[in-house]
Amino acid sequence: MNQQQSLAKKSLKEISDKVDKAYDNFILENVNDHCVRIAVMHGEYSWHYHNNTDELFVVLEGELKIEIKDKDAVFLKPGEFIKIPAGTIHKTSSATRTVNLCFEKNADDTIFVQAKPDL
Repeated sequence: MNQQQSLAKKSLKEISDKVDKAYDNFILENVNDHCVRIAVMHGEYSWHYHNNTDELFVVLEGELKIEIKDKDAVFLKPGEFIKIPAGTIHKTSSATRTVNLCFEKNADDTIFVQAKPDL
């Protein structure tokens, strides 16, 4: 990426408004060895964890439910965030269209687990 591209202003609202699927999750930008992802969802994602990266979820729109193994579910509204430590089994879902950012290492280490782990 050249300097002009990296200095270009972008709109999270414009980017998320273009998503017309029930679930989409993609990298917005790479920052050193980390990335910023945007997820637009209405529904559920599978139970999973990451061996080598924490995740920081920040909600922009809607309400994100994060179920965490052996813990109470967390509900995040716009402007709220939570860090999920590496190795923590979790699952995200939303009852309505929800947009969130996720900050994490730029690594492909998502490990999926059984549909309903013993909570």
